[in-house]
Amino acid sequence: MSARITLHCNTTWRYGTCTGQVLTDAATVEDARTAAALQGWRSHPDGRDYCPTCSGSSSTSRPTTVLHITPGGAR
Repeated sequence: MSARITLHCNTTWRYGTCTGQVLTDAATVEDARTAAALQGWRSHPDGRDYCPTCSGSSSTSRPTTVLHITPGGAR
């Protein structure tokens, strides 16, 4: 069995939300956030995640990113 952890950008505006997301095959949310951080994502202690554009780490929008992570660190 496999699992997928998807992080969604939590930015909201008056009439919508950011559609940014990063799909991973990480075993834990912490692993997913660590991998996403390498792509410019930021996670806050309260559990909210923000894409590179909304977090201010990038001035350009990015497409949906899919990160494949092998459990145990084997490559």
